[in-house]
Amino acid sequence: MQMKNKWLIAVLCTALAAVNLQAKVMEGSVATVNGKPVLSSEYDAYLEGVIEQYQAVAPEVLQQPNAKDMLGREVLKELISKELLYQAAEEAKVQVKDSEIDDGINEIKTRFIIDEKTGKEDPSGADKRFNEALKKQGLTLKRYKEKIKRDIAVRKLMEDHLRSTIKPVEEAEARELYENVDMVLKNNTKKIKALEKKSPEQLKEAQAIAAKLKQLTAEQVRIGHIYLAVTKDMKPEEVKKKEELAKQIKKEIDGGMEFSAAVQKYTEDKASLTSGGDMILIKGIAPKEIDEKAFSLSVGKVSAPIKTDVGFHIIKIKEKRAAKEVAFEDVARELGQYLAQKRVQKAMADYLEALRGKADIKITKTFASDEPAQAPSAAKPAEKDAQ
Repeated sequence: MQMKNKWLIAVLCTALAAVNLQAKVMEGSVATVNGKPVLSSEYDAYLEGVIEQYQAVAPEVLQQPNAKDMLGREVLKELISKELLYQAAEEAKVQVKDSEIDDGINEIKTRFIIDEKTGKEDPSGADKRFNEALKKQGLTLKRYKEKIKRDIAVRKLMEDHLRSTIKPVEEAEARELYENVDMVLKNNTKKIKALEKKSPEQLKEAQAIAAKLKQLTAEQVRIGHIYLAVTKDMKPEEVKKKEELAKQIKKEIDGGMEFSAAVQKYTEDKASLTSGGDMILIKGIAPKEIDEKAFSLSVGKVSAPIKTDVGFHIIKIKEKRAAKEVAFEDVARELGQYLAQKRVQKAMADYLEALRGKADIKITKTFASDEPAQAPSAAKPAEKDAQ
């Protein structure tokens, strides 16, 4: 199977930061790799970005004990891995053309076409916003070009390595995975037990893929949704008012009001307004009260107000799709890509492990959870490999 450059870039170069190769000593560094420092400033900037991402998408992770230390260890390991790859590319004398660097810079500048303040395209201001972003990160254009040069060199190094070490995925391999997934979907207990005995890892893999595939192939219904929220601290009379409003909305819809207009006027689910209140329900996933109505009403019908633990709902059935079985041909390409990606990840991990085994790595960064009193609770995160 042919691997595209963009895919490899995404896998290999997700968050590379600039490294100052002129640093003379370990002072101001968190580690050295064959005598070359991983700077504290680089570590701090990378960790800050990771924390911001978790704050945006998974803030609960940051509430765990020693969360910052746990993330810090992962960041440190990632930066050491990247320095190892930089050095391997230099040793292999990987050549990078100026035109390739310019292309890389221009591709990144396209991300600044949108003016975040207005949300509109502003191509003429892209250079200015790009330079402001560099300044914010404490980078000059010269240093950033050096960073891009290294990114490209590492990409080329790994592309060459992967081409020479990874075998293409055969159809038989993808078919074997499909049969395991199909066995789980059909709940063939005899075969499931046999696979569990033979290879628990393969069974776990098949179960994870089957769970995702089941969502895509299960019976579905597209609905319009009007939502009136009810909270636990509401007084009974407040809940009653919400119920009366829900009944009034249903009456207005029955009297000729367009459902989409009712959504715009009444729903308290503001996040769904951009889709007109539309959403896809998968059978068995929604609250029981909604699930029963959604899959029993005919297309075009509007439900009476439905009460759940979180409020009142009025739904309109817009489209239904029956459950369907998936043949191997339907998913052969995706399963092949999945297996190929697994091989890429393993080959990369093995390559990095070999580099680590030959390298002189000294870590100078200490963490608060390294203190003896907290050592037991920190042991597990410390042993966890970076993903």
